[in-house]
Amino acid sequence: MDSIQPLSSSRYKGDPQMEEKKMKKMFSNRESARRSRMRKQKQLEDLTNEVNRLQGANKKLAECIKAKEEAYIETEAANNILRTQTMELADRLCFLNSIIEVAEDVNGLSIEIPKIKPL
Repeated sequence: MDSIQPLSSSRYKGDPQMEEKKMKKMFSNRESARRSRMRKQKQLEDLTNEVNRLQGANKKLAECIKAKEEAYIETEAANNILRTQTMELADRLCFLNSIIEVAEDVNGLSIEIPKIKPL
C-alpha cells in the first residue's frame, strides 16, 4: 500500500480538520481504486476460465462432428455398394425372366412371372 502523506494546500494550511478530511478522502479513493482493480482482476479470471471451458467444449464438439462425418462417409460408401448390387440383381432377374419367357414359348408352358420394374 502506498504511504499516505499529507498534502499541503495553500488554502487549507493551518486547518487541521480540512487536512484530515483531505487525507480521509485520499485514503477512501485509494481503497476504492484497489477494490476496482480487484473486481476487474476477478472478472478477467472468470472470463479466462469461461474461455477455457468453451474452448474445451468446442474441441469436444469438433471431435464429435469429425466422427459423425467419418461415419457418414462410411455409410455412404456402403450404401453406394448396396445400390450397385441392387441394380445388378435387378438386371439379373430381368435376364432370368426373359430366359423363362423363351422357355415358355419353346415348351408351351405357362408360368406367371411377376414383372419387376428396373431401378
